[in-house]
Amino acid sequence: MMKRTLPFVFLGCFLVYVIGIKAQVPDQKLLWNIGVTDGTSAEFALSPDRYKDFVPEGFGGAHRYYVVGESSPEKDFPYVLPGPRDDFGGYGYWAGLALNKLPVYFELDKLPDTGTCTLQVDIIATSSEQAPLLRSTINGTDYDHQLEKGTSQSPENRQDNLQRISLDLPVSLLREGINEIVFQNMTGHWCAFDAIGFYGPETMQIGIPGRTLLHSVDFARRELEKGGSQILPLQVDLRHSGKKATIRAVVDGAARELEMEAGHSVLEFEFPGVKNTRQSQVQIFVDGKLKYDVLRERRPQPVVTPVDYVDQFMGTSGSRWMIAPGPWMPMGMVKIAPDNEDSQWKAGYEYQIENVMGFSHVHEWTMAGLLMMPANGPLFVQPGPADNPDLGYRSRINKKEEKAEIGKYRTILTDYGIEVELTATTRASMQRYTLPPDKENRVLIDLHFPAEYVWELRDAEITRISDTLIEGWAYSYSKGTGYFGEQEYKLHFAIEFDRPMESMGGWVIDRIIDEADKINKASYEPSWQFRVGEMKITDAGAFVRFPRGTEEVKIRTGISLVSIEQARLNLEEEMAKPFGWDFEAVVANQKKAWNTLLSRVEIETDDYLQKKKFYTNMYRALSPRNTWSDVNGKWVDMDEKVQQADPSRPLYGSDGYWGWQWNLVQFYNLIAPEISSNWINTYLQMYDQGGWLPIGNPGLEYFRVMVGQPEIPLIVSAYQQGIRDFDIDKMYQALYHQQTAPMEVYPGGGQVGNESYNYYLDRGYVPLNQDQHSYVSNTMEYAYQDWCFAQYAKALGKEKVYSEFMGRSENWRNIFDPTTGFVRPKNLDGSWYQDFSPFHAPGFCESNSWQYTWYVPQNMSGLVELMGRENFIKKLDDAMALSEKVYFNALSDNFAAYPINHGNQSNMQSCYLFNHAEAPWLTQKWARAMQEKYYGLGPRDAYPGDEDQGQMSSWFVMSALGLFQMDGGAAVEPYYELGSPRFKKVTLHLSDTYYGGNTFVIEARNASRENKYIRSAVLNGKKLNAWRFPQAELAKGGRLELEMSNTPKK
Repeated sequence: MMKRTLPFVFLGCFLVYVIGIKAQVPDQKLLWNIGVTDGTSAEFALSPDRYKDFVPEGFGGAHRYYVVGESSPEKDFPYVLPGPRDDFGGYGYWAGLALNKLPVYFELDKLPDTGTCTLQVDIIATSSEQAPLLRSTINGTDYDHQLEKGTSQSPENRQDNLQRISLDLPVSLLREGINEIVFQNMTGHWCAFDAIGFYGPETMQIGIPGRTLLHSVDFARRELEKGGSQILPLQVDLRHSGKKATIRAVVDGAARELEMEAGHSVLEFEFPGVKNTRQSQVQIFVDGKLKYDVLRERRPQPVVTPVDYVDQFMGTSGSRWMIAPGPWMPMGMVKIAPDNEDSQWKAGYEYQIENVMGFSHVHEWTMAGLLMMPANGPLFVQPGPADNPDLGYRSRINKKEEKAEIGKYRTILTDYGIEVELTATTRASMQRYTLPPDKENRVLIDLHFPAEYVWELRDAEITRISDTLIEGWAYSYSKGTGYFGEQEYKLHFAIEFDRPMESMGGWVIDRIIDEADKINKASYEPSWQFRVGEMKITDAGAFVRFPRGTEEVKIRTGISLVSIEQARLNLEEEMAKPFGWDFEAVVANQKKAWNTLLSRVEIETDDYLQKKKFYTNMYRALSPRNTWSDVNGKWVDMDEKVQQADPSRPLYGSDGYWGWQWNLVQFYNLIAPEISSNWINTYLQMYDQGGWLPIGNPGLEYFRVMVGQPEIPLIVSAYQQGIRDFDIDKMYQALYHQQTAPMEVYPGGGQVGNESYNYYLDRGYVPLNQDQHSYVSNTMEYAYQDWCFAQYAKALGKEKVYSEFMGRSENWRNIFDPTTGFVRPKNLDGSWYQDFSPFHAPGFCESNSWQYTWYVPQNMSGLVELMGRENFIKKLDDAMALSEKVYFNALSDNFAAYPINHGNQSNMQSCYLFNHAEAPWLTQKWARAMQEKYYGLGPRDAYPGDEDQGQMSSWFVMSALGLFQMDGGAAVEPYYELGSPRFKKVTLHLSDTYYGGNTFVIEARNASRENKYIRSAVLNGKKLNAWRFPQAELAKGGRLELEMSNTPKK
């Protein structure tokens, strides 16, 4: 129950134990409070006007929390809580919604059997723009309160509008031990606190938790298999501050001990599995003090597989169109998933929105298509806005009932009483709807709906073939991306139902047709029939009705860019023949496919959260990009012509590849080299048809996106590392053409080649204002890609070309200004751009000079020499320390505000730069800091920046392994350099095809959150005195043994 009352006054100071205090709630005593109700926020952190330091001070994220009895409001609880649309909380057009939480923990030593507690929150001011919906979550139960709008635009010069929230809580909601309250603004903007108080019955006693918070204790839902024995881990969820603590778990008298470092972990204590369900006495000791003593149930469990660690909701807030909690196959074409946002940048699925508008099949950059939604009641044919579901067919959902795992997504549409389950193969989907039998239910098929980019539906047709089959197509067009390309495609579909429909109707633009066997242009108005070719359809869809009494409907759908026949073939070959209507068999098939990939890397750690983090990132690295060739190899080229490819080698498409030499390229080559091979085959197929390699190829179109020719590092590094199952000579011709011909507009749409290339070839740099916007960035990238091509030429024995392009690879020097120590825009006449700041200057792609100055992966020794080693190290180390305050990310879209931005591609090599200045301990320090600070475990903090279809996630995987390649692995003799491995042991099961099926083990003894530094290294029995080793040593299998410590070896 929530209610508004008049402001009240707290007596005493922070953390009042009842003595001498008169309770402000009848029949209850004050147990604790944060702040004093006095009409000010003076006692809180950041008060009175430092609200812009909310994120830099660590508030709102996973690493800061308030502990009653240990924390103080002036240091640990901020006076203001930003809403999801406050820029000081991290919101931005490019960044997306911000998700900031303020957790409070308190310990209860004694609980009465019955009674009521009261949480009172006094708000002193709210935003005048839009007051927030404040959510208070007590031990997992949500209480929402819409605050009244205030009169202040910012928390700095605010005018008070006092409000009180009073929540009556049953004692049964609380527990002996640690309790949690989390405050979060779900909508709107900021609110400012006056005080928070918690009241309870006289018999309730508050405790002092100390440095270790014990959240939960339970046996795992999966068993481990070790040495032929079944292990059932006891999972203990802990938050700890300060020095290490010893955690001792005792189960039925058998004891295990682990160390707990500062931070959040779910420690796994290994105990034998059981054959029958039984009760076990479980005790937890923290530094010898008994903190938990309860009977817990133990029962036999299935054996864990890597897919069980994947959390589909990680990274789904503030994410882009290409991340969603859908059941996606590796590199799948069908990407069916829930959508809930209005049309805007980063539209798609937003974790914080608690409704769904439907489940669409295509989530490719610049592409969308085929949304389906079950419903009943009044007919709507538009989804309606996210902030008012009642204006359309979208439905509210209960987030606690929403489940997502590899192979299956499930939610309940509460407005309709319908359960939805989704699963998929690579090119087909299956949906299962559980319907209320007392309603007339229908399934909407919407061909135009909100997506990340504005797009047009130019034509469409939907045909009822039979009572159980619908087929059709949608012709879509998108150009307004801000990049040079035209996305024109025809999405064909075949939709089968497992039971007969009652009827089909539909809509075209604003006309609803109650019943029809065909929906198309002619459906709009018979008078249009004589000139339908002139008409743009703009919106169309169908609705399929099922009679009362229908309790379940299954739907399977195949899609294709080629034809309806091909959509039907994809559906038949991937879904209907192998699985029929067996939904769970499709789920199991997807789990099997993912386990095959994820099990290529085995990690050993006592922390369940680290397993979850690693395998979820590995999943994200492999899931967002797309296959665009059909099951028999047919595909549509850049001129909208149907072509034939080898069915065993799928053709891939995606957003641009900018910067992927520092993440996905290394990941693919090491863990999934067949994907690198398929990318190269895709490029050659496009080169054969269009004469150019793509810079970005969503839907297998040419698309100029970002800068440079980032496909080149993938091609060259794959070849250098033994992935050579392609036409090597033809690829040489393609690369030479790419790096010598000027840019042109492709007749079928888009741009190909390097922009402003004539200037680059003539002057050795791209001058100011001579291309779209990124002249400095293009110069730096062209130089690196010239070096990559030079390495390819050298490997093929073409020494003259090698020498020419090695010379060009030094063009970065032409824009390095030794006076300022930064790369700098240059005018056409060779003079420097005058109004220069390393943080703010024109010519940098989503970055600044601070970030691009380090972009010399082809000649790091040259850059170190030019800067001076000591200056190089100090400059970079200072930059890291400054950027760490905002998690190494560009806060609120300000790409140029910080010297290091791990949240975008141009700077993802930054922590490994120290290796090249012979300071590897700083690489280890900052690589680990990025692993811990930038990469989180929640919907929003998993990737604070732009994850970009697997780039951030693959960087984490490689960094957690302790491996990196500064030059992208493109050298004739490629190498791996060492970072800071996170796990005590990693086993890499290498490719049979490309690496002979060898196994490489990385054993990092004592590796932990604190033990980040390498003290010694042994490679295959020989001492390793360098910070790098040849890639060939890894490929042939073997063992790397590292001794880890919490002190650096300088």
